[in-house]
Amino acid sequence: MGGDFKGKCIDKLDCACRAHDKDCANTKGCSAKGDRKLVQTALLVSLTTRNAALSAKAKLLASGIAAASLTRSR
Repeated sequence: MGGDFKGKCIDKLDCACRAHDKDCANTKGCSAKGDRKLVQTALLVSLTTRNAALSAKAKLLASGIAAASLTRSR
């Protein structure tokens, strides 16, 4: 079950999360490459946004996905 991945993104981080979700919608699960791409975008957003709450969320997301990427089989 999942979305259609065609909805409009609300910001750059949302688009990166959707792309990651699409990557994870695979019979083999998420890929380390998809994780790295999301982490890169999240860190960029955390450094460039003036929104403190969004920056904090992006940093948390980046650290969590970076840790999860170590467990990926593909």
